[in-house]
Amino acid sequence: MTGWNAALAASAEAERRRWFDPTFRIMAVKVLPGEHYVSTAGQEMIVTVLGSCVAACVWDPRMRIGGMNHFMLPDSGDEEAPIDKAMRYGNHAMEQLVNDLLRRGARRESLEIKVFGAGNVIPGMHGGLDSVGDRNARFVRRYLDDEGLRLAAEDLGGPYPRRIHFFPRIGKVIRLFLKHEVERAVLTREMSYRSRLAAVPIEGDVELFT
Repeated sequence: MTGWNAALAASAEAERRRWFDPTFRIMAVKVLPGEHYVSTAGQEMIVTVLGSCVAACVWDPRMRIGGMNHFMLPDSGDEEAPIDKAMRYGNHAMEQLVNDLLRRGARRESLEIKVFGAGNVIPGMHGGLDSVGDRNARFVRRYLDDEGLRLAAEDLGGPYPRRIHFFPRIGKVIRLFLKHEVERAVLTREMSYRSRLAAVPIEGDVELFT
C-alpha cells in the first residue's frame, strides 16, 4: 500500500469514529494506536488516549490545518516494513503524518509540533531507563531535532495515562490525566490494537497547550 493510499485508508477509518462532542460542542474524531488523522474540516477536534504511546499534534498555522498520530514503539529499524504494520513505529508514524500534511498544502518550515504521552505506566517499569515510555520520549525528541522540526510544546513521561484533545483549526491542545484505575484498560487497548477506545473518566490537572 502506498503512503497516499494508507493515508486515505486511515482517514476513512477515522470517519467511522466521528461523533458530536457535547462538552466541547464540536465534531470529534478518535485516533487509535497505529493511526493518524489530518483535519481540514475547520471546526473539528481530534482525540486519543495514551499510556506509554506517544501522539504528535502537528499544525500549520498558515494553512490552519493539522493532524495527530499515535505510535507505540520508537523505531522499527525496517525501512521495508508495510505501511499498515510500520505505523505503530514512531519513525514511520511521524513521516506519514508530516507527508500527509505537506500533500495538503502545509509547509515543512511552518509546522509546529506538540508531543504527548510516553508515560511510565507499565507495572514494574516506572521510571526505568529502558521502559517503553522513556524510549518513546527519547525517540520523539531526537527525531524532531534530527529532522529540523520545531517542537512547540511537550508533555512526556510521568506515571499517568492521558487523554489528548487537539483542535487543529487553532493549534490548541488540551491534556487530561486519567484515573489510576483505568491504566490497565489503556494499556490493554494500546497493546491489542482493539477496534475502539472506550470512554474513560478523568481526574487531575487539565492543561492547555496553545
